[in-house]
Amino acid sequence: MALKLDDFIHDLTANRGKNDELSPAARAAICTLVATGKSQRAVARQFHISDSTVRATIEHWKTYKSFDSKKRSGRKQVLTRAEKRYILLLIKKNRDLAKKALVGAMGKKVSYSTIKRCL
Repeated sequence: MALKLDDFIHDLTANRGKNDELSPAARAAICTLVATGKSQRAVARQFHISDSTVRATIEHWKTYKSFDSKKRSGRKQVLTRAEKRYILLLIKKNRDLAKKALVGAMGKKVSYSTIKRCL
């Protein structure tokens, strides 16, 4: 059974939201199609993305020789996903739990405003 190009592109971009970034596989496919002679505009239409996204993807490949995203800057999160779930569990068990008790239950230095953002 032959795989059609449109089906392949649909599989690459099926779960992608409007403003989500492209997967490395989709970036590779974009660069491959442009390298085989397809116009950037035609590739953009096939992937349902803007022309500038195709140009930026090609420029990213030429600069970094990689389809992976660059590391993003920013502060590391204090709480892990498991710790955030634990906070929610504590609140579900006892809605009247004092904020000092929540901060103390974490076992590391966490401000109340950090815990509040988890709720």
